[in-house]
Amino acid sequence: MKINKITTLILSLFLVFTACDTDDGLVLTEPDASFKLLEPTASNINLNYNLPNNPAFTIVWEDQLSSGDSYMIELSSDSEFDSSTVIGSSTTDSFTMSVAEFNNIVLGAGGDAFEPFAVYIRVTAGANSSNSVSFSVSSYSEAPPVITSPDNTFELVLLETTPEEEAIAISWDDPDFGANSSVTVNYEVQFAQAGTDFASAITESTDGMSFSSSHEAFNELVLNAGLTAEEAGSLDIRVKATIEMTAGNMERFSDVVTITATPFSVELAPILYVVGAGAVDAGWDWTTPVELPLQGNTYSGNINLINDAFRFFTVASDWDSGLNYPYYEAVGYTIDTELVNAMDGDSNFQFTGTPGQYFIQINTADKTITLGPPVVGPNCNFDQLWLVGAGIVDAGWAWDTPVALPCTGNGTYSGNVALTNDAFRFFSVNNDWDTGTNYPTYEGNGYTIDSNFNNAMDGDSNFYFNGTPGTYFLTVDDINKTITLGPEELECEFEQLWLVGAGVVDAGWAWDTPVALPCTGAGIYSGQVALTNDAFRFFSVNSDWDSGTNYPTYEGNGYTIDSDLINAMDGDSNFYFDGTPGTYTLTVDTGNLTITVE
Repeated sequence: MKINKITTLILSLFLVFTACDTDDGLVLTEPDASFKLLEPTASNINLNYNLPNNPAFTIVWEDQLSSGDSYMIELSSDSEFDSSTVIGSSTTDSFTMSVAEFNNIVLGAGGDAFEPFAVYIRVTAGANSSNSVSFSVSSYSEAPPVITSPDNTFELVLLETTPEEEAIAISWDDPDFGANSSVTVNYEVQFAQAGTDFASAITESTDGMSFSSSHEAFNELVLNAGLTAEEAGSLDIRVKATIEMTAGNMERFSDVVTITATPFSVELAPILYVVGAGAVDAGWDWTTPVELPLQGNTYSGNINLINDAFRFFTVASDWDSGLNYPYYEAVGYTIDTELVNAMDGDSNFQFTGTPGQYFIQINTADKTITLGPPVVGPNCNFDQLWLVGAGIVDAGWAWDTPVALPCTGNGTYSGNVALTNDAFRFFSVNNDWDTGTNYPTYEGNGYTIDSNFNNAMDGDSNFYFNGTPGTYFLTVDDINKTITLGPEELECEFEQLWLVGAGVVDAGWAWDTPVALPCTGAGIYSGQVALTNDAFRFFSVNSDWDSGTNYPTYEGNGYTIDSDLINAMDGDSNFYFDGTPGTYTLTVDTGNLTITVE
């Protein structure tokens, strides 16, 4: 028993000393209370403008400091929060912001649309602040383009005499995009008559954030937008900005700017009048002005000129409608060297050549004013029109046998044509597809077209004959702008005679461009022919040398032949033109047995 008591005492002392060692070396503590913002699950945010109400982000925090009942969420573009902004508040331990709300805040903090932008977020409550978390955010544009010039006070009078000069310059800003933006924005400027809400807007694409236009180009635009020539009208302008995206294109429109514009007329007057002492048959009054009718794009006619001044006018008896030398010069015309500026105060035209009769042409398409020898007989832009197509029985869709519709009067082409229910087209040059004129072109130029014709709607919008197949007298009148059909009028052995030879200027000794002399009456072939002092022959069949008829044959058949035509005595006894070279009306009358040159 004694040994047990000693052992117990030793053990008790050991425990006492051990306990003392423990109290001196082991410190038991709890962790400090914290206010901690948890790291987000995503660090890159692409804001989708198609989902503005969706959550952009959600942040969650732990507040062991019991900082208060209300938390403020701060955002900064720098990690030190030197320029922070409160973007929201919460009474719980989380905060969510929508796409639209966050997009607006990012743009306000200095972010450029569609460019990655770093933001820092933290939570505060009273004097306590959490740690911060960072996002890389790509925002989208909210602000529309802003037109900086012109403004609503802008007024513009467009001038035909300065076609190439700048008429208008439009510029704009796009506030949400920086100078170094990598986003492609497609800008368009839209124009519309004021008050139409851009229902039929004219749209012009442009590079960059500016657009300019010349007087000539902008005049066409303004007229197409619906404004009236020679009248001041209101034109709405806005900028459309488009960003192409896989989720759907983003389109933004600027506010509308309304300007005042006065376009000039581009319609050609049906007749150009010449008045002045230089036009000897007219003089300086409106009693007998020289009239130059419009045929296609060209005014033309014979005119007697002396060395004095004259002017062109678009309206009879209206001095204010005059067009002088500087006008034509300003709009880019090349003017015959025998016509100069009269320098008479009104800057009229002055004729400086040899007084006499001339054929004057004002070509509004090529912008030329030319003088040439007078034209005897009918006057047209072309010697004939050519008809090709399945609707023309004797032609078809090839150039082997085109049908000629000759000039038979001033600005008038007419002749008998065999028609069937199919398509065809008019051409101004033989064997040249590019010279064709289809149904909408005539219709668009104001022609009244016979009801037996309609638009073929065949891809080329050719003419289509919808009447009873047969032979008709077809007339194209370029002055009165009509295309008409009538009963067959002619009784000739052939639809036309063909002229080939060096004496026929437009033909020569080949079948590439024979000149047609169409049947224009019972047994009469007649038409304009440019003749020079050389030989030629009549043929009854195109491209057939064996169908030729020479001078002795007509002479032997009792024809009275014009004195300007003689036997060429060239081995083939062709005709030879012995008169003054020029354009004449050549007529072969098989009934009265005459051949005349007038």
